[in-house]
Amino acid sequence: DMRGTGGVAAALIAMAGRNGDGGRTEERQPRDRPPAARRIDSELLPIAVHGSDDVSEGRLRAALRALEHAVLVLEREGWALPVPDGGRGETSGFDLYLSPTDALAEGAPEGDVPWSFLDSNIGFGVVDPDVDRLGACVAQAYGEPLALSLDPAEASGWRKALGVYLARRVTGEFGCGDAVDRQQAEPYRSWIPTVERPGERAPLDGGGGALLFALLSERHDGGTGRFIRDLWDLVRQRTWEQETLGLRASPDLWEGIDTVLEASGSKLDPYMDELAVARFSLGDSARERHAGYAALHDLNTPVPLTFETDLAALPHHTGASPVLDVYGSAYAMVDVRGAPSDSRLRIWLRGEYGVEWQLSASRLDAEGRERGRLSAPPRVGDRRAYLPIELDEDTAQVLVTVTNLGHRLPDADDP
Repeated sequence: DMRGTGGVAAALIAMAGRNGDGGRTEERQPRDRPPAARRIDSELLPIAVHGSDDVSEGRLRAALRALEHAVLVLEREGWALPVPDGGRGETSGFDLYLSPTDALAEGAPEGDVPWSFLDSNIGFGVVDPDVDRLGACVAQAYGEPLALSLDPAEASGWRKALGVYLARRVTGEFGCGDAVDRQQAEPYRSWIPTVERPGERAPLDGGGGALLFALLSERHDGGTGRFIRDLWDLVRQRTWEQETLGLRASPDLWEGIDTVLEASGSKLDPYMDELAVARFSLGDSARERHAGYAALHDLNTPVPLTFETDLAALPHHTGASPVLDVYGSAYAMVDVRGAPSDSRLRIWLRGEYGVEWQLSASRLDAEGRERGRLSAPPRVGDRRAYLPIELDEDTAQVLVTVTNLGHRLPDADDP
């Protein structure tokens, strides 16, 4: 027995052991690669950019430079290259295609990796050749296949979120489109939408998840991105049963976030309330910025108020807010300037049955700075909440935030 091999063997057995009976998800269906008549290979890295005759050589070379930059930046931050594709595309490394796509930038699966101990998938990237922000689009199209190689069982919303988030890491821009701005403008949506609303299609463009990743990173690693990288490593798994059952989908990223927060002495539900309040202060130069998330102060879209009222209109009964998805939020602002000293603002919440509700209120001064916050503890089976807010001379407004906590930990594969 060579010294130390016993511990290695025990670790391998533990990794292969049946540690849980988590859910399943369908294996990712392979996509055909776009037609391409031209290719430029990198002299620095195992990557290549492909395009049709309609794509100029200058555009191909610009995309290759952007891809090289993205790979080098992310490799420096500890992200591994996507798994080799075994000669598909007539190259052995990662392939990016400049080809028309409605998504502007995306990653596509091409099949599992049979020699990998942990579940993994081969993928390639596609970028529309006419995009304006080529660097951000290329980084996003590289990040999505990277997610496939790490954990193909994660829902497409998470995969797209990683692409949009990594584009931010590489270029400073949240991906190819306006996904994060749309998430800010529609705070009633979940961070990772899974369902369609009547008359509209939920934007599975990764904006909510990318913003969530950025907020988590600011809180846990000071914005270096290390926490997000380690989180994806944490939730990797091996599907050991018959292939016909699909991929093992547990632990997933929601379970990983929940576990890490609990290990750090926190809980997911109150943290969702913190993020709901924090995002309200981002994206509007007229509002005081949240000091804990300074790196996100360049967002351009403010979170809208659902209701506004003031002392003269009290008592005020609102109508129903927009339907809130799990971890979606609604906001109300009460102007209390001129309130008598030592007075109290009382707030009641009545929500639908079957889910838990988080109600919080933040006292803001005349410059919009948060002077204090009070939250009502969510209670199982009780759709009501109440908060009494003691007002002082420094309080000009009270921001009321309501968040739907659902009835269990969400699963991006399960509506």
